[in-house]
Amino acid sequence: MNFDFAISVLLMFSAACYLALGLRLVLARREVGTMPIGLLFLVISVWVLGGAVELLADSFFVFSIGRTMHFVGTALLPVAAYFCFREYTGRRTSVHRITMLLLIPFVSIALAATNHFHEFMWYLPIANESGQFLTRPGQWGPWFLFIHAPYSYIVIGVAILTLLVHSSAVARSHRRALFLLTAACFAPLTATLAYDFGFGPDTLSYVPIVFTLMLPIYAWLVLGEQIVEFTPLAYETVFQNMADPVVVVDEQGRIIGLNHGAERLLEITETSALLQPLNHFFGEESPEVSEALQSGKPRKMMTNTGRFLHVQASPMSSGDKPSLRDGTVIMFRDVSDVERAQAEVRASEKLLRTLIDHSVNGILRLRWVQDEGDDFRKLRCIFANAMAGKFLNADRDDLVDCTGAQIVRIASSAMDPDAANAIVENFRSCTEAGDSVDVEVHHQTGGTSRWLRMIVEPFGTDIALTLVDITDGKAKEQHMESMALSDPLTGVLNRRGFERDASQRLTDSADDATGALLFIDLNDFKEINDSHGHEVGDQLLVIAAKRLRTSLRSCDIIGRPGGDEFVALVPDVDHEIADKLANRLTTALEKPYAIGSEKLHCAASIGLAMYPKNASTLTGLLREADQAMYRAKARCRGVADINSADLLEKAM
Repeated sequence: MNFDFAISVLLMFSAACYLALGLRLVLARREVGTMPIGLLFLVISVWVLGGAVELLADSFFVFSIGRTMHFVGTALLPVAAYFCFREYTGRRTSVHRITMLLLIPFVSIALAATNHFHEFMWYLPIANESGQFLTRPGQWGPWFLFIHAPYSYIVIGVAILTLLVHSSAVARSHRRALFLLTAACFAPLTATLAYDFGFGPDTLSYVPIVFTLMLPIYAWLVLGEQIVEFTPLAYETVFQNMADPVVVVDEQGRIIGLNHGAERLLEITETSALLQPLNHFFGEESPEVSEALQSGKPRKMMTNTGRFLHVQASPMSSGDKPSLRDGTVIMFRDVSDVERAQAEVRASEKLLRTLIDHSVNGILRLRWVQDEGDDFRKLRCIFANAMAGKFLNADRDDLVDCTGAQIVRIASSAMDPDAANAIVENFRSCTEAGDSVDVEVHHQTGGTSRWLRMIVEPFGTDIALTLVDITDGKAKEQHMESMALSDPLTGVLNRRGFERDASQRLTDSADDATGALLFIDLNDFKEINDSHGHEVGDQLLVIAAKRLRTSLRSCDIIGRPGGDEFVALVPDVDHEIADKLANRLTTALEKPYAIGSEKLHCAASIGLAMYPKNASTLTGLLREADQAMYRAKARCRGVADINSADLLEKAM
């Protein structure tokens, strides 16, 4: 019992070490091989710990736990080894394949845990005549004999065979690690075969002991040889499948290695090229290779087929003696696409500069410099096209090397103060906050009035200033706006236009300002329209509008709300002047209208409201003037204000 206890303690210590190694590798996951080898060690730790539990078991329940852990190891280790060896050779295993490989092991583990119900794994009792638990039964069950054991040995055999088959592609310096990795698998495999076929004591599971004895070797491989950070076959695969040609030469300039890309470049095979001088393939026609070898600096060469290659030579040194030069690695990188792209870029840049030079927009490029001064002085113009000089009334060459402050001063000198201030503020917003700026300014240069759209946009260390002539567009915009606010028949403002302009005029007027609003209605217009037709009525309205414009000042605002009604806002007049003006309009409008061969008569009624006496808002003035107009209309013609009711009564 003392011996079993000592062995159990040793096995538990070994299991803890395997667990630590496994967790270290799984959690690190630095290289290709760390994860699979880490999982392999975790499976071994479960197997070894199960052996310790079996030795210490004093009850069927405890022994069952240890036996189940034993079969977790025996079932999962072949799959873990398969996964590990394939990863090591650079051949990834899909999740689907791993899942299929784990089906039988999972069934074996389940059957082992429930063997006392069916005996599919082993037949004999688990204790001998002396009461000792048997770690190995004398007779295995059908699932173990015909499925579990053959499957496990086939999987582990395929894993080892995969590793050995691909060893021929490994460089000599890498074969030592490969040999050690393979040899380390045979001791546990041999012990497992002996255990399964009945060799050795029945009361001692010696496979976990073998794993314990192999622990120093595995730890040395991982920590000393660092096989998980090495994965030689994976690196060999990468080397051979690199798109760039790579040639390795010794100190005499002879080829000692090359990949498939180099074989295609030189149009040779590795067998025929080995130990051949590199000059046989790159002679005087390609001096760039020799220059790269001598100087160690990259060179560019062109092949007979028109390909551009970037040549880089890097010396190799022995790992234990860094000062000892073993040879040189020469990498050829095909940069034909890059060269063509650069040529296209140069052509594009030339085309772009031509387009910019002949652009109808003014374009300036300013760059940040480290000069002393304010933000604007830290900007300096490095490019200006011809149109920029035209817009700013300066020679383009004179604009180059100007500071940002000077550019702003030149631009604002030909603009009204508000526009100049807008330029300064927006330019400052761009320079300080890095915001894009888009502002419209009115520009005067050489007696020409222009509307310019100024776009200031930062990009990197530069600021782009673009000047776009929007004069025509502004004129069209103003025309469209005018059309939207004008009466298409008479040319005066429509209701919307009149309300906008009149409201703005009242808002901008001084506190002591006065004015009048006239509401004009053409009497008997409906009868003329009905008797002579709408065309004649429209002509009459046009003539009436002309008479209003002639009789009123240019600063007065005239509108046609609709039908035969007109309104006029007359600023800066008192009641007396407004009354005289209204009577003058009445006289002008009642004159005959010569339309075709006929002379028509159409008098007008005018209502008068004073600002701010009668109302201080446009709505109030319109309401009061409208009421006064109806009082005048009741008299059939003439003028009335809101205080003329008594006059109407006297007239009646």
